[in-house]
Amino acid sequence: MKDTQLKNDRGKEVSRYLLTDVASCTFTFSDGLSSRMDPSPGKEIVLVKLIPHAAKSKIFAESVFKNYMHARNMNGLAKLCGYDCIKTFTRHFKKYFRQTPYQWMLDRKMEEICLLVESSELSITEIAGMYGFKSVSHLVNLYSRRYGIPPLKSRTIKSV
Repeated sequence: MKDTQLKNDRGKEVSRYLLTDVASCTFTFSDGLSSRMDPSPGKEIVLVKLIPHAAKSKIFAESVFKNYMHARNMNGLAKLCGYDCIKTFTRHFKKYFRQTPYQWMLDRKMEEICLLVESSELSITEIAGMYGFKSVSHLVNLYSRRYGIPPLKSRTIKSV
């Protein structure tokens, strides 16, 4: 076994081990399950990178937060986060955020719209256009359902 000290992209020292002539390897997971890897008859080399679950989740969340403003929809967000498979992205997303990517993106969008309605001079039509709504009535209906009052009434109440 050879131990090598390297620095990762954040400047933190990381140990890397090169194991040779391994007869088998057993991984034990946090849920108690284990998996054994045996060499193939051809003695191929298997490289395994172990990423702690917390670090993997943190990296996923950082990627989502970094990219969601640039995505028009869930498929775009998945691509920007490096996923080709929407099902895998959705599964990971639901596991971390406890809701679908669509619902999460809609929640962020509505929070931003609420801030614009209450603090800007932009018309509701302009805001609807900025956020890709096909019609102003769709925005008004979503806003009313979420906040209990239509956007214009919300703006009037905040300005008083």
